[in-house]
Amino acid sequence: MTTWARRTSGVVAAALLMLGLAACQEPDQGRSPEPGEGDATTLTPTDEATEDPTSETSEPDGSPSGDMDERVEAAVTDLAQQLDVDPAAITPGELEEVTWSDGSIGCPEPDQMYTQALVPGARLILTVDGTEYAYHGEGDGPLFYCQNPVEPAPSDEATA
Repeated sequence: MTTWARRTSGVVAAALLMLGLAACQEPDQGRSPEPGEGDATTLTPTDEATEDPTSETSEPDGSPSGDMDERVEAAVTDLAQQLDVDPAAITPGELEEVTWSDGSIGCPEPDQMYTQALVPGARLILTVDGTEYAYHGEGDGPLFYCQNPVEPAPSDEATA
């Protein structure tokens, strides 16, 4: 092969390699234009009132947070079925984040052994006709009815 042919084939091979690599790159979609590139946008104020995105609106169902947490809903449904009452007759308290003192999740049963470690969880008190019903849970998991509840471990706020 002559020197000219080797150089030409080398240049052609390099050009094909560069084209192949260029084809593998992603397009510049979403790239912000450099200053001076693209069309200029001018913002003009209007006299139209806009809604303040930070303002809170009251929910039509009367609950302060709007839709009920799905765990609270499930607990209300469960208690309504157990007591054979209308779910509207049940008043849910605040769903509290608590720390349980052991693996019983605040609902120990006789003759059972539980892990002796602090367990993050939740507690909900439901009220029906003045009677309170405790629902406990572990982490963000579902809540369950606890017939003989015990208090959660004291929080740092309570001991401060």
